[in-house]
Amino acid sequence: MPELPEVETIKLDLYKLIVNRKIVAVEVSLLKQIKNPLKYFLKNIVGVKIKQIKRRAKNLFLELDNGYFLVFHLKMTGQLIYRSKKGWLAGGGHSIRQDLKKLPNKYSHVIFTFENGARLFFNDMRQFGWVKLVDKKELEQMFKKIGPEPLDKGLTADKFMALLVKKKTAIKSLLMEQDFVAGVGNIYASEACFCAGIAPIRQANSLSPSEAKKLLLCLKKILRLAIEKKGTSVVDYVDAFGERGQMSRFLKVYGRVSQPCLKCGIPLKIMRQAQRTTVFCSHCQK
Repeated sequence: MPELPEVETIKLDLYKLIVNRKIVAVEVSLLKQIKNPLKYFLKNIVGVKIKQIKRRAKNLFLELDNGYFLVFHLKMTGQLIYRSKKGWLAGGGHSIRQDLKKLPNKYSHVIFTFENGARLFFNDMRQFGWVKLVDKKELEQMFKKIGPEPLDKGLTADKFMALLVKKKTAIKSLLMEQDFVAGVGNIYASEACFCAGIAPIRQANSLSPSEAKKLLLCLKKILRLAIEKKGTSVVDYVDAFGERGQMSRFLKVYGRVSQPCLKCGIPLKIMRQAQRTTVFCSHCQK
């Protein structure tokens, strides 16, 4: 599942293409991909202009000029692919091994057409992703339980420490909980713990203020780098122009089990946490 940097990459790349564009038609070929009654969905989208595109945690959402919002979650295999009237592509998500120039394809379940002839395809091979039309109140409720954005300036070391002291959960697992901090998954939680030299199984409330500060700084640094490199290509994620993200070249532990630690040289170990694998260095992480 794409994490914060991958969703942010799609947002940034689509921003100049769909903001201020009017949706003139919508085709839905698989009803379960939308989380609304079809008539309600179409009535409140067709003829409406996109005011803004934003991200909250792992969700991408479009602000419409009628007061509604289109919220997308790509889940395991989702894509948002923009194709201009002339045929050039932008968008992003998981790579589907099929020529994207041949759109729509059998995975194109929701298609938005704009007044300039361009189209936005919501593709999903495994059909776990979804799109939902909500009003402002519903949007606020949807995001109410999501924790702070890790890149927000308001999330200071002191505030981060105040959140940690209340938690007995293993720190790496805690970083992946969306009600604790938004948008972080297995990749970047693992990398942040290694960067900070903190064992992934440490109880969150055992961290000292200096350790908490270092962990937060590491998390912010790694997420910013991942956005700059347009995300991590693990298995099949691609960036907004169909190119594989380059962040995998900068990962220090994720996907490197049994390889030498880049700090001390001993082989990296692996364990299971919260139904996910964690790669770590037993020497450098305490």
